[in-house]
Amino acid sequence: MLASFHMNRLQRKVLLVIVVIIVVPMLITGWLSAAWIAGRTDESIERWIRESAEVNKASLSRIHENSRLFADVLAETAHGDLKLDTAASPVPPQLWRLAKELGINLVQVYDTGNKLVYSSHPIRLATYWSHGQDTAVVKVDQGGKSLLAAITIIRVPQDAPRHYRLVLGTLFDKAMLTRLSQASGLKTRLFYPREGDFAKAFSEEDQALRLRLPTEAYRQLQQNQAYYSRQAEGGQYWGLYTPVIDATGTVEAVLFSGLARQGGTRLLTDQGALTVAITLLGILLASVTGFLLGRIVVRPVEYLRDGVRKVAAQDFKASIPLHSRDELGELAQAFNDMAQRLREARDEQRREFQRDKIAALGELSLAMAHEIRNPVGVIKTAAGLMESAQEPAKRGELQRMIREESLRLDQFLRDFQQLARHRHPEFAVLDPLQPLEAALQVMLAGREDIRVERHIAHGHCHVRADRELLRQAWVNLIRNAVEAIGAQPGTLTLSTQCAGDTVSVLLQDSGPGISLEQMTRMFEPFFTTKEQGSGLGLTIANTLVEANGARLELVPDVGSGACFAMRFQKLHEET
Repeated sequence: MLASFHMNRLQRKVLLVIVVIIVVPMLITGWLSAAWIAGRTDESIERWIRESAEVNKASLSRIHENSRLFADVLAETAHGDLKLDTAASPVPPQLWRLAKELGINLVQVYDTGNKLVYSSHPIRLATYWSHGQDTAVVKVDQGGKSLLAAITIIRVPQDAPRHYRLVLGTLFDKAMLTRLSQASGLKTRLFYPREGDFAKAFSEEDQALRLRLPTEAYRQLQQNQAYYSRQAEGGQYWGLYTPVIDATGTVEAVLFSGLARQGGTRLLTDQGALTVAITLLGILLASVTGFLLGRIVVRPVEYLRDGVRKVAAQDFKASIPLHSRDELGELAQAFNDMAQRLREARDEQRREFQRDKIAALGELSLAMAHEIRNPVGVIKTAAGLMESAQEPAKRGELQRMIREESLRLDQFLRDFQQLARHRHPEFAVLDPLQPLEAALQVMLAGREDIRVERHIAHGHCHVRADRELLRQAWVNLIRNAVEAIGAQPGTLTLSTQCAGDTVSVLLQDSGPGISLEQMTRMFEPFFTTKEQGSGLGLTIANTLVEANGARLELVPDVGSGACFAMRFQKLHEET
């Protein structure tokens, strides 16, 4: 019977919380709820004030947009020939009403040397815009009083060496503050620096209203950050203080946007009044019960949901805070353990990938050395023969070979990079035998003991391919053949044939040949039967041939030695 009343730890905790809520005095419960409501109301008011203050910022931005629009109207009225080189006003009398409706109350003209040519008001700029700026907030001097103005600088003509600057601006005066207040629905004030503090602009009091903000507030304003206060202006407002920066980056004014603390809004933020109201209404018990149940049950579930979303987004650093030792706490711990194992597995995968990259880099280095050795060998051989060559013609031929191989070596280094990026061959119509003959001339230099037999039977058949890529492929194949022949004399047999739509070029050596076991792996990367080989020669040759749309084959059963064939698609002559 006792087993039927068994409850787990979470159920016992929920039951205990409900009992406590029932026995706690109603007054205390109301006080706690009032504190929460007051805090949330303050947050909502702050959010609303900040969002409404953005309307003021948008209004300031529209000042520049209105100025550009008015400049376009001026240019259109003047039919593209706006005269700024006189002391007369560039704005016709019939357009001043439009300027006023757009909020423009300052018009000035400056020449190339920033000399004032015309001004609609007896105003002098105390700060100037930076080079290249087309909008700025500048400090102006009007009759010994400092004001701010949002100006738009327009270069006329736009691209001419001799030009003027038309400045259209809006003074930060009472009219502008009235417009801002109407647009945002907030009380708007402007404070200018005065005697180490900020004083209210346009104040008609004997003693100007001062900000007298905390030190932290001044620090935020100096760092171009807005400061929010729930007890602004002596506790009369919720307010946001926004710094106004001039063209030099100096805080020249503070714009205040505030909401008066009165009526129902003041009641919602008065904790004492709320406590009495909630207690009298008698509806607090259900609200607090739901709130606490949400804190105990719903919040851990939300944590788990957020954690699962982060893991699904590959954020394996996600973790769930542990606030209890019940089933929800065990679930959170299990989730954290899972996230840690996933993070470790991902880190191990990254380390494995890094090791593979290093291994691939080593293999690439071997391939580079393998391919560079051929032209270097030719250059070395030609240089050695030059030491014993006496005839000028022979020395000139050897010098030509050294130059050509040096250029080919440089070209190879570029082609090797392009090969890794799937280089597109530069196709041309050619005789398929030409790349092989060019490769034989290079690779057999200094090997007069190797005889070349030719059996040419492809007639006038041509193919479309990249001559240099095929030459590189044949260089790899001939090098393998020469190494197979060794130091003793030998023979290379070159043959061609054209059958149907296929043109074949074959090269056979007189070496020991290739065993049946080796034939199945000949084109595998890094497979080699030589102690010093990298196993990339045939792989690179095969890649180069396939890039030309042909195929490279190992021809079996040809007697002694190994025989490789390149097979191309025959190029049909256009009729």
